[in-house]
Amino acid sequence: MQLFWEQQNPVPLWGQQSISTDLMTFSVVSGFILTWVVTKCTRQALRQNKVLPLHWHLKSQTLIDRLPSHTFNRAFILALNSVFTSALLIQLLEWKNLNFMSHADYCILFVFYGVLLTIAVTVMSFYRALGDNFLRKSNVP
Repeated sequence: MQLFWEQQNPVPLWGQQSISTDLMTFSVVSGFILTWVVTKCTRQALRQNKVLPLHWHLKSQTLIDRLPSHTFNRAFILALNSVFTSALLIQLLEWKNLNFMSHADYCILFVFYGVLLTIAVTVMSFYRALGDNFLRKSNVP
């Protein structure tokens, strides 16, 4: 986030204070924390009957359903998925020969990337948590 607040112009693609460092760091941290929080909040909402769980016949057997059932493991996998997504974006920038980007353009790119990554991780975490069988394992009636 140092690049987001510093008025460095232009911003390099590689290096210690660069686009790649910011995107990778943001992806790991936000992917893990978002998954952890969304899973815990969804399970709490399930306990309080604010949302209904997905039943086996309602699930489409997607790859999201194959995410681990434990919160830490799921958060780790989605954090890795977030890093892979940022690596794809960095590779696309490299293929376009954008080794430097103006600070204003970088801020726009970072905000769009952050919003889209947040939406994707939140939806995947929420959907998977709705299919968890934790209510059967716990002492909740």
